[in-house]
Amino acid sequence: MTTRRHGISRRTLLRRGAVAAAGLSFDIGRRGLAHAAAAAGYVPRPPLPQYVLRIGATALDPDGKQAVKGVTANGVFPGPEIRVRQGDLLQVRVENLLEDEPTSIHWHGLLLPAAMDGVPEISNFPIAPKGVFVYEFPIRQSGTYWYHSHWGFQEQVGLGGPFVIEEADAPKTERDAVVMISDWMHASPKAVYDKLRGGPAKKEAPPMKGMKMGGSMPGGMKMSGGGGADLSDIKYDAFLMNGRSMADPWTLSANAGERIRLRLINAGASTYFRIRLDGHPLQVTHADGLAVQPVEVDHLLMGMAECYDVVVALKAGGSYTLHAVAQDGSGQALGVLHTPDVAPKVNLEMPRFDGRELTYAALSATAPTTLPEGPDRTHRLVLGGDMARYVWTINGQAYPKADPLPIRLGERVRLEMRNTTMMWHPMHLHGHFFRVLQGANELCPLKHTVNVAPSQTVTVEFTADNPGNWFFHCHNLYHLEAGMARVFHYVA
Repeated sequence: MTTRRHGISRRTLLRRGAVAAAGLSFDIGRRGLAHAAAAAGYVPRPPLPQYVLRIGATALDPDGKQAVKGVTANGVFPGPEIRVRQGDLLQVRVENLLEDEPTSIHWHGLLLPAAMDGVPEISNFPIAPKGVFVYEFPIRQSGTYWYHSHWGFQEQVGLGGPFVIEEADAPKTERDAVVMISDWMHASPKAVYDKLRGGPAKKEAPPMKGMKMGGSMPGGMKMSGGGGADLSDIKYDAFLMNGRSMADPWTLSANAGERIRLRLINAGASTYFRIRLDGHPLQVTHADGLAVQPVEVDHLLMGMAECYDVVVALKAGGSYTLHAVAQDGSGQALGVLHTPDVAPKVNLEMPRFDGRELTYAALSATAPTTLPEGPDRTHRLVLGGDMARYVWTINGQAYPKADPLPIRLGERVRLEMRNTTMMWHPMHLHGHFFRVLQGANELCPLKHTVNVAPSQTVTVEFTADNPGNWFFHCHNLYHLEAGMARVFHYVA
């Protein structure tokens, strides 16, 4: 989102002056201690960060068809894998090497202080060009997560990577691999967005409530005709698995019978993916990083920003294709699992999605998730859209011209989300996990992102236990840019 400047009050200036004075006193004292320490032969220094991410412009051509101006961490796509252990204190230095564009890093799904959340205008200032910011926070959880930019369309053009937190009691597997799935376009996402919005000379049009439009439009836009749900409004040139296209797929070698933990991350900007492994069921063990009671399925649907851990064991020697098919059927990302005695061979055919499909109702937590007693607050949120103007709203308001949603520390907060559009919306809450409610079930799964299907209502609840300002938004990047977001604001 674009940064805006705000006026600074006299009170704010006085407060900043007091902080500066306190910092000066602290600095004088610190220099005195340093002088004494130097005399003793020891000079204290800040700890070195475990990771350094250098954000810069990088030419990317993952499908081998056209070089695109991308934005990456350390020049690679996806970004470097961050792997830590529960209980660590993590420090990541982010250096913005971009010449003319700010950046930010959001740690998706992590429970951390609001000041480290990486959302410009809400919890942080953006990292200015040639600027440096150090993120530091304790690791309070375990599981599969990811990080990505929260500035403009940088996420779409490459700025994101996996974030794995190892647990002490991990499922016993012989292999452990991240599978990061994404969508890719040759056109500028900003230009595509501007065309979706109708361009600067666009005239106002009556609301269409997310209805589908027939035909196709140039420049990376797609408006499918026909009735029913609208599954996509962006035309992508490729779908990628771990940054690789169908022409050069990602592969993993494992012996027959070995248990393989696949950490699935949907890092697509606006694509739902259906996942299936040829000839093998998928045992789902974790949802959005947290353990669930293992459930075996034949395929599953992943909304943008959702994460699932699945365990598979190759039945026999051979080559087996892992499919991630775009929900609208426009293409797929592919990988190959194979035994060492067989060369990997990719199956380009679209799979059938019959058999057992994962549903939220099939997910059960490993222990009761019932929330502690506390004051209740309910926010009823209507997810709306005006496709003609390409504006996406919550309760009729488009962010940033939207009221904050107040909550108090200790409250049990319930969100009733009613989707009045014909598109799917993966709704993500920063800084908290919520229970996806399924009747009176005390084992309701905990998630940080939940899909709200067209014309459906989904209810979640969480305890307000992490003070600050927290973003809540659709993780379709184009819907977010067009307004489907709010800020949860803790009040006294």
